[in-house]
Amino acid sequence: MTLAPTHPAGSATQPAAAASAWPATAAAVGAELAHLAELLAEAGITAVPAAGVLAAPGLAAGPGDTTGIRVRTTSNPPHALYLIAGGRLTPHTTAGSAFAHLRPLIEAAARPCGGCGAEAGEPCNPFCVPDPTTD
Repeated sequence: MTLAPTHPAGSATQPAAAASAWPATAAAVGAELAHLAELLAEAGITAVPAAGVLAAPGLAAGPGDTTGIRVRTTSNPPHALYLIAGGRLTPHTTAGSAFAHLRPLIEAAARPCGGCGAEAGEPCNPFCVPDPTTD
């Protein structure tokens, strides 16, 4: 059986186009991390920057999360912003994408918790089980 190429020689392929969406260098992904810190600051979230890491200790991934949110970069390709929240690792290509992922958590932090009674902006108690009728 003969397989025909799906793209003519020298043309851009789908994977090549997708790969270009990722930051090309460690410096570029570092700039995205700095931009994410600015976006978080504008939203009233305290972010603690370090080399290749941005921590938002006051922003919880959900009830009982006491570690907060972290975003890491890598010095080797593929360069990305790796969002670490609630035991999950999610890669993002831009600060805007990572911020969109965090927006529901930011909005939830602005509301009081119906499960444990924590005030808006305060973390839930470690074993909080929120009332499903209030979320």
